[in-house]
Amino acid sequence: MGAVSVLLLAPVAYGVPAAAQPDAPSAAQPTAAPAGAAARGAGSALLRASERNVIPGEQVSLSAKVKKKSVKRLSPKERRKAKVVLQRRAGKAWRKVGTAKLKRALKKKVSFSYTAPTDASDTIRMRTVVKAGKRQVKVAKLKVPVVAQQLTAATGALVTSAPLEFATSLTPARTSRELSVQVYKDGAWAPLVSGAADSAGNAALGGQAEGYPAWYRVSAAEFNGAPAMATEPVRTTLDKVPGLIAHRAGAGTAPEQTLAAVRQALAAGVPSMEVDVQLTKDRQPVILHDATLARTTNVEEVFPDRAPWNLADFTLAEVRTLDAGSWFGPGFTGQRVPTLDELLTAIGGRAHLVLEVKAPELPGNDQVDEVLAEQLATSQLGQVAAAGKLTVSSFNAGWLESFAVAHPDVPVGVLSFGAPSAAQLDVWRGWAEQIHPNFALSQRAQLADARNRGLTSSVWTVNTVAQFRAAVALGPDRIITDFPARLAEVLDPPRPS
Repeated sequence: MGAVSVLLLAPVAYGVPAAAQPDAPSAAQPTAAPAGAAARGAGSALLRASERNVIPGEQVSLSAKVKKKSVKRLSPKERRKAKVVLQRRAGKAWRKVGTAKLKRALKKKVSFSYTAPTDASDTIRMRTVVKAGKRQVKVAKLKVPVVAQQLTAATGALVTSAPLEFATSLTPARTSRELSVQVYKDGAWAPLVSGAADSAGNAALGGQAEGYPAWYRVSAAEFNGAPAMATEPVRTTLDKVPGLIAHRAGAGTAPEQTLAAVRQALAAGVPSMEVDVQLTKDRQPVILHDATLARTTNVEEVFPDRAPWNLADFTLAEVRTLDAGSWFGPGFTGQRVPTLDELLTAIGGRAHLVLEVKAPELPGNDQVDEVLAEQLATSQLGQVAAAGKLTVSSFNAGWLESFAVAHPDVPVGVLSFGAPSAAQLDVWRGWAEQIHPNFALSQRAQLADARNRGLTSSVWTVNTVAQFRAAVALGPDRIITDFPARLAEVLDPPRPS
């Protein structure tokens, strides 16, 4: 998150409706404040309030003074024992708020603290009297208007790439009252940047938005008993929504790399899917991630004496006898390890294919470049490539460069654990079109460097909502995930209740 700033604006009115924060009752509609209501202090020289108006529940200070001529009818003995009483009108009666010694009030002002009732409305009527035994002398009166608090805010561009700018207006004005921009994270409001309103109740609050769509609001903190309040939340949006690639054909909802996974990904409308290709003992390209068949098939039961069950030690006919679905769930019993051709038939041109070539440097896959060349020349793979729906990727940059030179019409993406350096990008852009770095080890600036060199980016493997938030903040062109549907949760987070 970038640095934040707090600026002060001249008085201005804004029209975004105010609302109470979720855990507080809604504020009452404001009543009209008298002229000059923003000015602090109200009352006569004998009885004065610290604010010209009062908010229900707010605590205000009052000062009182008594002139000698007001109590000239009291005897010296009565004056020594007399008290100054601050009273508030309640219905037809006057209720005591506080007392002070008359002797002190004759020399200088005395102070009282008063909290306006939460149900107060219209006007609070106050007065001071001097009481000496049964005798009472009226000294001063004061009327303090009751006003409902209101907070409004107008904002600029609501996009993740731009700074957030909120112009706020607080009524009635309270100069030292804290205002803050808050972001809704994981079910709670968290502060993003804070500041204070000026003497007219206005402020400008600015800070960098989160890199993913999120809800924001402006909040005024509780102040001298006046309850906290907040504006209606507003949401940012992404400037550019990344594309989605179903990792291992959608490994989160079906057994990875199987035709069942392909069918589910297509039904969900995934535009692209990524799978891994390797060779069997008899040079047949099949779709499998691991070098061994043990994790995703029942090979240990069918061929118990063939440990460590490396794919390179099995023919295609033997691989076809294996169950590649039961490990994921009983509903997928009977799924097989598909061949490359079977996979392409299942896709039927309805999605872009990212074909990762696994470990071409290993003996079992050392002929994969020849096999892929044959496939491009004679099978469906060539038709897919001609339709612009094929990308070939690999962690082996040396092998991938050779493939790119031999097949210049097929886009290639370099897989890496971390985002490549500027020097690597300068080398790769000579023959590659894409980079595929690990999202957790990448930074937004690195992906921007790649884009400036003509390389697009696909980050892997993004699965949780928190990971999607971090990934979209990087600004990649595409996201590789086992759970494509989770991007929608990040792009359109639910409105806070």
